[in-house]
Amino acid sequence: ERASLSREMVTTRSAAETERVRITLLASVSHDFRTPLSSILGAATSLIEFGNKLDSDARRNLLDQIKDEAEGLDDMVRNLLAITRIDAGALELRLDWIDLRDIAGRVVSRAKRHGAVQHFTTRIPKELPLVRADATLVEQAVNNIVRNAVAHTPLDTRIAIEAATSPGRLALTITDDGPGISPAILPHVFEKFIRGHDSEADGGQGTGLGLAIAKGIMEAHHGSIAAASPTELSRGTRITMIFPHADNSA
Repeated sequence: ERASLSREMVTTRSAAETERVRITLLASVSHDFRTPLSSILGAATSLIEFGNKLDSDARRNLLDQIKDEAEGLDDMVRNLLAITRIDAGALELRLDWIDLRDIAGRVVSRAKRHGAVQHFTTRIPKELPLVRADATLVEQAVNNIVRNAVAHTPLDTRIAIEAATSPGRLALTITDDGPGISPAILPHVFEKFIRGHDSEADGGQGTGLGLAIAKGIMEAHHGSIAAASPTELSRGTRITMIFPHADNSA
């Protein structure tokens, strides 16, 4: 009877936690989807009702707005799918030899295209070895971290992406000189639905999932991820992604 009662308690706690996560996720999604959907609806309505009266620049601006907001929604949907697969242990990797310089370049270009005005620098040596990983998932993880930095730092912040190797591993770091993360938030930044106040913690494309997904992706690659804050002068945040490195010269 005690064993049966214990199992029932575990089952009840698990069901309660699942329900809590479901409710939190639904609330987050409904809140964070509302703004871009409203923007898309407003721009589309303007084009339909007043398109003939607008000049070409105004029409192009509205179309660009629709495109940007739709891309943001696509990011959120991909993150939601990723966290579902991570939780279910069903994240499938399509492994290949990938160049982290290419990924960093695409992520920075995308951030700028979406309006980021922070000062980006990329310092990745040309001789950096390739890593065996899923290019799409790694780019999603790096994109989540960079977008998080953009969302929670002032416009004049410097964001640096760097890489270095050591025996058996390769480290990719994203460092900003923004206000940093408070000691109370820092131990929890890779948990789901963690959002800081003002300039802290995880943006995650609005859902509070960005860094949790990055952690799941790195662990699926048998790597790791860590956060440090402050980095210098009592400011800044550094996220370090560690990839296991094997010789690919053959």
